[in-house]
Amino acid sequence: MAFLKTRQVDGKEYYYACISARHGSRTEQKDVYYFGERKPTKYEWQAVLDALVSKDVFTPKGSEMEDGQRERLETLNTRMKRDFSQMSDSEKENFWDKFYNDYIYNSNSIEGSTLSKDETFSVTHDGRGVKGKKLKEIYMARNLMSAIKFMTACRGAPDVNLAKKLHAIVQENIQPRDELGEFKRRQNYITGTDFLPTPPSLVNERMRGLMRWYGLNKNKFHPFELAALFHIKFVSIHPFIDGNGRTARLLHNHILNEKGFAPLIYRTDTKQDYYSALRSAQTYGSHRQFLDYTAQEFVATYEGY
Repeated sequence: MAFLKTRQVDGKEYYYACISARHGSRTEQKDVYYFGERKPTKYEWQAVLDALVSKDVFTPKGSEMEDGQRERLETLNTRMKRDFSQMSDSEKENFWDKFYNDYIYNSNSIEGSTLSKDETFSVTHDGRGVKGKKLKEIYMARNLMSAIKFMTACRGAPDVNLAKKLHAIVQENIQPRDELGEFKRRQNYITGTDFLPTPPSLVNERMRGLMRWYGLNKNKFHPFELAALFHIKFVSIHPFIDGNGRTARLLHNHILNEKGFAPLIYRTDTKQDYYSALRSAQTYGSHRQFLDYTAQEFVATYEGY
């Protein structure tokens, strides 16, 4: 049960969201959200309740993938596997150079980077800076290339340690060192939405719950739908203070790879569709829009190559 609690400190009143739970004959209380000196509005309190109770858990009732969609994705994936098998080593190297440069450019552009595709390639392959660009943008590109190289050697289901290691690579030289690969210690927000991510005190529990969910459901959903659901659940928790989107997109592709699917590119041109689909899942409890979005991006990725 969640309730609002106040504390008096040096004559000032501070507001906290608190939860209580019975353990045998004992009732324990735990602070889960700090509002400060201002009493939360009815809307703010509801947002906290949503985060505590259900919104970031996102438990779908069942599959929302249609047969036609499944067939189109599998046909295209089979075609790409065939094409890869017929490529020479140099052709494969050229393909992946272009693919990952496009991936890095688009994924970082979604987060506000202004590097062009040419500038992205220069930063990741030539090791040079770009005049007039922020140092953060340079690190975003270099770090994402390092993260991709790290992920190519990873095998097996995603887990908490993998998410933390990946975050540390993605955010190297961008966040303070003591925050790299560490779950958030203060509340974060998702710009442009009223959705409130998981409070810091519950992140560890929710992330472990996400990995348990994956283990229990990895064979219950089509691989493409499984990756989409994991993505929604991860960004709804928003476990790190920053870098959640880039980390989620890497883990999404890791799941596809584990299940025999080629990775996809999330295009910056469809950025608003990406965020709209995520908000739809968080608001209405249906992942169909996000599933359709990722399927659209998969088709756009490979029909263009």
